[in-house]
Amino acid sequence: MRLRDLFGGSDPAQEQAREAAQQRQEASQRSIEAGGLPLNATARLQEQASRQGTPQHFFTSDLSVNELSLTRQAGYHPLGQVMGSSVYHVGWQWRTQSWRNGVWQTGASYELDVMTQAFYHARHLALGRLQQEAQLLGATGVVGVRLERKEYEWGVGLLEFAAIGTAIRETTAPRPTKATQPFVGNLSGEEFWTLRQAGYRPVGFAIGNCSYYAIPSWNTQWATQGGIFNSSSWQNMELTEYTQGLYNARELAMERMEAEARAVGADGIIGADVHVEAEPVEIDTGNNQHRTDMLYHFTAIGTSIVSAPHPPRQLSITPVISMKPWAEGKNASEDVQFNV
Repeated sequence: MRLRDLFGGSDPAQEQAREAAQQRQEASQRSIEAGGLPLNATARLQEQASRQGTPQHFFTSDLSVNELSLTRQAGYHPLGQVMGSSVYHVGWQWRTQSWRNGVWQTGASYELDVMTQAFYHARHLALGRLQQEAQLLGATGVVGVRLERKEYEWGVGLLEFAAIGTAIRETTAPRPTKATQPFVGNLSGEEFWTLRQAGYRPVGFAIGNCSYYAIPSWNTQWATQGGIFNSSSWQNMELTEYTQGLYNARELAMERMEAEARAVGADGIIGADVHVEAEPVEIDTGNNQHRTDMLYHFTAIGTSIVSAPHPPRQLSITPVISMKPWAEGKNASEDVQFNV
C-alpha cells in the first residue's frame, strides 16, 4: 500500500495512466533493442505524414534556399528532417597470440575485430533508424545526410553515432510502399541535382571501417625513445610498422565500402570521404621501459549510385532586345534572359 492510500486513497484514473505510460515505455525500449524507433517518434512521424497533401502540411529541412530550389527542379519535394542515432558501448579485444610474458609482442599488428564490429554496428543502427523515419514519411530518399560521432567522458568506451538529413519524395511517382527502402546519401541538394542531370541516381550509403592495432618493432622503439646515446634517433627513418598498420587499415576499410556498394548493384561510389584517427597507446614493458603502440580508426563513407537515364533540363539562353534605349543617341541595350 502506498503512503497516499492511507491519506485519502488512490486515483484509479491516475493509476491507470501511470501503468499505461510504463507499458508504453517498456514497448518503446523493446523497439529500440530490436533496432527500431521509440514509439513517440513513430507516432510523431505518422501524424506528420497524415498532414501531407493538406493545407496543414508543414516541413522542416536543413537544405539551403539553393538546395531546396534545385531539389524541386530535379523532380523531388521535401517532406521533413529525419534523424537516427545510437549510443553504443565499445568493448576491448585481447589478442592472445600476440601476448608474451605479460606484454604485447613487439612487431605484431592486428585488426581489433570487436572494435571494428562495434563501430560498424553503431553506424548502421543510426542509419537504419534514419531510414525508418524517412519510410514513415513516405520518402523516396534522404539527401544531405551528416553522420556525426561523439564520445562521452562519463563512461568508458561510450560513443554516439547520429545521422541527420532531409527526407524527399519524387513528385511524379506514387507514394512508396512500406516495403520500399528509401535511399540515403551524403549529397547536398546541388550535388543531387547535378547527379540526376548526369543520368544517375543514388541507391544508398556505402561504409567501410577498420580498427587496427600497430605494435612497433625494437628498431622503431629505439628510434622514437631518443636520447644522446641513441644513434637511431639522430637519423631520418620511416617507422615502418606504423606505416604498414595504416595501410592495412585503409585496405580493409576500402574493401568493405566497395563490397557494400556491389551488394546493392551500384555502378560506383561518389562523394567518398575518408577519416583517420591515430590513437597512441602507451605500454609499460617493465624495467622503466615503455613503448608507444598505435590504434588506427579508419572510416570510408560514400554514396552508391546506379545509372538512371533522366531527361536533363538544359539551361537555355534567350537574347532579349530592349526597345527602351538607356540614353538618347545610344543603341538599345541587349539583355540576356536565362531559362531553366
